[in-house]
Amino acid sequence: MTQLISVAAIQMTSGQQLSGNLEAASALLEQAANGGAQLAVLPENFAVYGGDYRATAGQFEQLKGWLCEQAKRFNMAIIGGSVPAMRRPDGSVVAAPRVRTRALAVSAEGQCLAAYDKLHLFDAQVNDAQGRYCESDVFEPGTEVVTVPLAGLTVGLAICYDLRFPSLAQRLAHAGADLIVYPSAFTAVTGAAHWSLLLRATAVQTGCYVLGANQCGEHGPRRGSYGHSMLVNPWGEVVASLENVPAALVAGLDLATMNELRQRMPVQTHQRFHIEGPYER
Repeated sequence: MTQLISVAAIQMTSGQQLSGNLEAASALLEQAANGGAQLAVLPENFAVYGGDYRATAGQFEQLKGWLCEQAKRFNMAIIGGSVPAMRRPDGSVVAAPRVRTRALAVSAEGQCLAAYDKLHLFDAQVNDAQGRYCESDVFEPGTEVVTVPLAGLTVGLAICYDLRFPSLAQRLAHAGADLIVYPSAFTAVTGAAHWSLLLRATAVQTGCYVLGANQCGEHGPRRGSYGHSMLVNPWGEVVASLENVPAALVAGLDLATMNELRQRMPVQTHQRFHIEGPYER
């Protein structure tokens, strides 16, 4: 029997103006809700892309409240891809100038059910106009693996560069994830090379549905994102995808299909390695 749940990837071109970004996000969330989505995922840095993240972190509670209001307004669970946070989960303050980059999972009733701080930070050389990326200058990595019940699913939370680390995806699958989400800001260069490949491989290796909600377009003269948000099923098939323009992707996730595939190829029960961590370097 088919067990369809509609999920949405919100694809944006966020900039440094908070009000404009939130207005654009709200319009796309409305499109997703009108399309029947029960869960929508906003991209990494949806509220503010670039600028002073420490200053934006001072508005963390307001942004959390905004997400809760949007969820109630549209009667739709929402994952806010990432919001800068000045405090760690234990309440201690992150030393300036860094912040945590945090995904917030909100129920359709407007309750914040979980938060996930990005574990893997993008410190890399990329052959684009910006060249060097060093997120660890700005962000402090998280320490916890997080799943959350949302919209009838167990959702595994991850952010962008986490997609390159299959051990995290395996931990999320072992914790019972049906769907692993990757709100992202994959660059145009790395996205063209690896975005679809990594999302599809993660789905196949975990037996989970995988949803990538990416930034898109040009954020400035030196920074472009790849777009192409997509939902992938556990067989590695792309269920639906976008191009490189702002849009709301709404697609169906079939739990019956997922369970059948897991029974036919029970990869997780064949796993011979126990994955520990996260660990401190």
